[in-house]
Amino acid sequence: MLEDSAKRIAGKGREALVGRLREAFEETAAAHTDVLELDPERLDQMVERAADRADGLQWRRALAAVATEELGIGLGEALGHPAVARAQELVGAPSYEDGRAAIAEGNPPEPGTAAAEVDAGGTDDERGAEEETPASTISEHFPVVVEVVHRQGLPALEGEGELELHFSEDGLKVVRPRDGGALASYAWTELDSIEVDGRRGRMWRRRSARVDLGAKGLHGQFDAPDADPEELRRRLEPAVAKLGSGG
Repeated sequence: MLEDSAKRIAGKGREALVGRLREAFEETAAAHTDVLELDPERLDQMVERAADRADGLQWRRALAAVATEELGIGLGEALGHPAVARAQELVGAPSYEDGRAAIAEGNPPEPGTAAAEVDAGGTDDERGAEEETPASTISEHFPVVVEVVHRQGLPALEGEGELELHFSEDGLKVVRPRDGGALASYAWTELDSIEVDGRRGRMWRRRSARVDLGAKGLHGQFDAPDADPEELRRRLEPAVAKLGSGG
């Protein structure tokens, strides 16, 4: 599930970030041995301080590197994967999109700051992969997975418990997470509408989301109790855009 993957990635994020920064500092020190010599303790202190000041670009690269192993995907895909974006939120890191926007607007990080160490800590392949995944398309990346409970409207799902909506380039699959079984499948041409609404009821301690889905003339309703409505709307933007383009 998306949240579980994000938590695993976030749990290894700091270690990956520190490792990348350490390599950058070591390379810099090795290139300037005539004027710079770092003992291990001093190096540790500098790396930890840099990690504390790391910007959204550095965090995203570190988390994406973890995701390539956790999810078995390429770096370009990992940079824009929803689980990586969620992991960045979980670790409380600065915004990746804001960092890229600042550079695009001609406001590169000042020399000597943590943000300025991004290039020093990234390979040519990583920078190339990031260029292939511009900030404007990060939120439009598939797959999008939403954890839900079917309320009503789709007879094939009656009596099922926890489900997942898997939106992809091909359409939508309703999946039973405990065994990975696909209970229903819809091509984009078979989907009529996707809407997200907020609700607050006696069952929920906080505001949660509801997904209304029109498919093959049917109208299904799903509760997404662990999702914030605004966040879920943002995550489903690529699906709504795909629906509007006719698939």
